[in-house]
Amino acid sequence: MAMNKLKVQMDTMKLDMQRVHAAQTEETLQKANSRLKQIERESNEKLSRATQTISELQSSISSMREENSRQQLNFERKLQEISRKHEEDKRKLMKENKMAVKVLKDEGAKYYQELRMMEKRFQDKELLMQEQVTQIRQDYELKIKGLMPAAMRQELEDTITSLKSQVNFLQKRAQVLQEAIDLHHSQRL
Repeated sequence: MAMNKLKVQMDTMKLDMQRVHAAQTEETLQKANSRLKQIERESNEKLSRATQTISELQSSISSMREENSRQQLNFERKLQEISRKHEEDKRKLMKENKMAVKVLKDEGAKYYQELRMMEKRFQDKELLMQEQVTQIRQDYELKIKGLMPAAMRQELEDTITSLKSQVNFLQKRAQVLQEAIDLHHSQRL
């Protein structure tokens, strides 16, 4: 009978140990389960935050691309406008320059013609003065031969000197004008 009692006690202890072990196993499983759920929850939260961040970044990238595209379009428009304006200004300046060159050429031709006419007038005047000097000299020589008075002779000499001075002045003036004409010709070429 003692053996039966011992066996019952052993069975009871065994059952108690199994219950304790089962309870410990259950508790461990619950803790593990709880930890797994917490890890899953944290992972889901991180995934949600990462998804939101990715979405925000994609939206930001899309906005930046649109802004970049808009700015590029504006830049190209401005560049075309500046290029068009530059071409217009260039054409306008070329036209104005062409007109200015024509005006200068016309004025140069007119000035050259005036110089030629002045040169001819001075040459004619110089020739006339030389003829007058020659005539006065001839008259003077004739009058000397006729023994003219000293006062008249002096007057004639003064006149001749004055005329020679005028001829010299006109010759110098004609030379200056000729140099101006030559200079104008060289500049036109």
